[in-house]
Amino acid sequence: MANDKTDNNDCAAYFNGQYMPLREVNISPLDRGFLFGDGIYEVVPVYKGKALGGVQHWQRLLEGLNSVDIPLDLTVQELSNIAQPLLADNEPAQMLYVQITRGVEAVRKHRFPVDAKPTVFMFSTPFTPPIDMSYPGCDAYFQQDLRWQRCSIKSISLMGNVMSYMQLAHDGVANSEALLVRDEYVVEAPSSNLFIVKNGVIFTPPVDNILAGVTRKIIIDLAESQGIPVKQLAPTVEQVKQADEVWVSNSFEELKPIISIEGEKVGVGKPGPIWQRLLSSYQRLKQ
Repeated sequence: MANDKTDNNDCAAYFNGQYMPLREVNISPLDRGFLFGDGIYEVVPVYKGKALGGVQHWQRLLEGLNSVDIPLDLTVQELSNIAQPLLADNEPAQMLYVQITRGVEAVRKHRFPVDAKPTVFMFSTPFTPPIDMSYPGCDAYFQQDLRWQRCSIKSISLMGNVMSYMQLAHDGVANSEALLVRDEYVVEAPSSNLFIVKNGVIFTPPVDNILAGVTRKIIIDLAESQGIPVKQLAPTVEQVKQADEVWVSNSFEELKPIISIEGEKVGVGKPGPIWQRLLSSYQRLKQ
């Protein structure tokens, strides 16, 4: 997904206590992450060597590990210290990927208890943020939310998310966005949080059973600091269709505006003024 400036194989990596080129990382086929998707991950945006929302990302990682009972004897500060040598000060933008699995077990089995030490893997790669003020917006289509329903856990088991993008590709709209519908409410995109604007008010689904996006929280804080009202309510399909603005957010694409849904224009059919205002504010946080 990232627009990398270099072959990932040339990137620096950390694997179970050692730093090495990414190409030299060897993960056992008996790792439960490989066999079962039994692990948690994070993606941390880094600008000029400084992580944006870094503490929140590390905290969410530890919370995710705790929620699935993967023991990790590392603190937020220790994780940050491990990552630091992977980050180049002279790169305008990098994406730090962190994955921790339950580890390698001698025999493949589903059942607990598991006798394994967690596998800790990180690497960083340069990227170019794809969205700026010149971005014209993208189209979107509704899909039923077929993911597992513990969406608040940032699990490496992402087949449902992958299938959403696969469906877009099969429908000939691979560059569009999917808006996931659960019980008539639009809750998320496959890799992003959802925002809509109606009559100057921002609406975004609450984090009762969606991923508590770090970028989402930053956007809410920016909006509220500027006096823009934010209501954490999941919109219905009809409310999304009638919105003045729609955007999605994640650490890579930041704030991505949607200008049409199911072939019908959102608002006036171009990125709106509140999106422009908040994208500008977000960019200033990276300086």
